[in-house]
Amino acid sequence: MSNPYDSHNRKKSVLGPTLKFKGELSADEDLLIQGQIEGNIRHSSNLTIGEEGKLKANVDAVYIAVEGEVRGDLRGSTSIIVKDTADIEGNIISPTVSLYEGATFNGSITMKDPAEVKVAPKPPVEEPVAATATESSIATKPAAADKKEPPADDSSSTRKRRTSRKSASAA
Repeated sequence: MSNPYDSHNRKKSVLGPTLKFKGELSADEDLLIQGQIEGNIRHSSNLTIGEEGKLKANVDAVYIAVEGEVRGDLRGSTSIIVKDTADIEGNIISPTVSLYEGATFNGSITMKDPAEVKVAPKPPVEEPVAATATESSIATKPAAADKKEPPADDSSSTRKRRTSRKSASAA
């Protein structure tokens, strides 16, 4: 694996130390963050949080190098390097992780097969609550049909049973 710090021929953007950004950030070229970012970062290349960088964000990128401060989860599809100047409070998920001596880290590290760690452009959509309720009601319908007795709380069914008893008594 090549060292992303040695990428002289690649396009690189820099977000300077005076920059303050709030929201969703995405980029395709290498990125160095020296400013303050709050929100989410989705990145399809190399991302470096510089020594002056301060993030309150969840980060998804191919490669992540942390030299500054991060409050949030990091997901790298290739590798994450936590330098000795880094201060991280959050979880790390990546196939390979390097944690340098002197770094401050409070969280968990999960190392997975690269195929399992994919940087998604958007978070997965949750299933609607109605679909879950429908599934559970479908599962309970056969059980109710086996009993062949209407539920006790249904007042119209109770009236029908009383009516049929009276008719049977009259006959």
